[in-house]
Amino acid sequence: MSEMNKAFIKNLPIDAVERVFAALGEKPYRAKQLFNWLYEKNVGSFHDMTNFSKELRQGLDDSYELSALVLEDRLVSALDGTEKYLFKTRDGHFIESVLIRRDGTDEGRLTVCVSSQVGCPMGCGFCQTARIGFKRNLEPAEILDQLCHVRRISDLRNNNVVFMGMGEPFLNYENVLTAADIMNYSYGFHLSVRKITISTCGILPAIERYIDEKRPYNLAISLNDADPVKRARFMPVEKKYPIESVAALLEEKFPVSRNRLTLEYIMRKDNISSEDAGRLKKMFRHGWIKLNLIPLNRGDHGMELPSVGEVERFVKELEIMNVPVSVRKSSGTDIDGACGQLSGRRYHEAK
Repeated sequence: MSEMNKAFIKNLPIDAVERVFAALGEKPYRAKQLFNWLYEKNVGSFHDMTNFSKELRQGLDDSYELSALVLEDRLVSALDGTEKYLFKTRDGHFIESVLIRRDGTDEGRLTVCVSSQVGCPMGCGFCQTARIGFKRNLEPAEILDQLCHVRRISDLRNNNVVFMGMGEPFLNYENVLTAADIMNYSYGFHLSVRKITISTCGILPAIERYIDEKRPYNLAISLNDADPVKRARFMPVEKKYPIESVAALLEEKFPVSRNRLTLEYIMRKDNISSEDAGRLKKMFRHGWIKLNLIPLNRGDHGMELPSVGEVERFVKELEIMNVPVSVRKSSGTDIDGACGQLSGRRYHEAK
């Protein structure tokens, strides 16, 4: 069977892998062994799976492709150690992942930011990925393989994963949740549910489904404006799923026993006024909300960056209102750390 016709083994959840081994006349426990090789030991070939017979290894290799991605480029920031990865898919598309060292070392919090789509259909004005347009959803194997490659190349075991790379995760709901479940599974990457965060720009039906299904992972909403008129200028999703409707749903249904819901807020010069702070406080009144303020990346988006003093004043106003707030430090600014920049360059070169 040619490599282009092989199925990706990492697309399969544990019960499907058990069925594969049953069809081969093998015991169900082989599925857990395979997951251990794929994710815990993170091997690059079926032939490295030494507790499988040679015949079984060859049978798996004949039918399945182990890796869904090929590394195209890797950049490492001289400023803070952030690592940017550009991957190529089997059908010739490009996606990106980022390894973030929160304190600039290998000893602190290590977060891998993964992509969920090739490009993105949401058209947010401040987003580099939006300029690529939407190509297709990523399969679970292509999501999981980002983490496998980053761990293997960096020789580091990250302790956090965020679905905040290229794409809108909740428009690829099934594949994203399949990948998250494998990341959490004890024979997969075995990451705690508290260490996995899925970000959405506000796809209302998917948010409601996520809550109703009692999914355990952290949820983040890309807010960026509490004023619907201003938000609609930069985030077309506002016209279909108004943020006030999202906030009402969360107030009604989001369980208070969860980790805090995170609101991501990219700071521009025109969205950090006292009035903006007041709207945020009014819209999200509960203590389980955490506001994550993000500096706007420099670029040719035509938006004006706020000064350090303006940001400090905005943060202080929110703190006075008892809004839990943190300011995210920009990472990898010397290597085009924002997702979509490397991929966009490759697509532009191909034209």
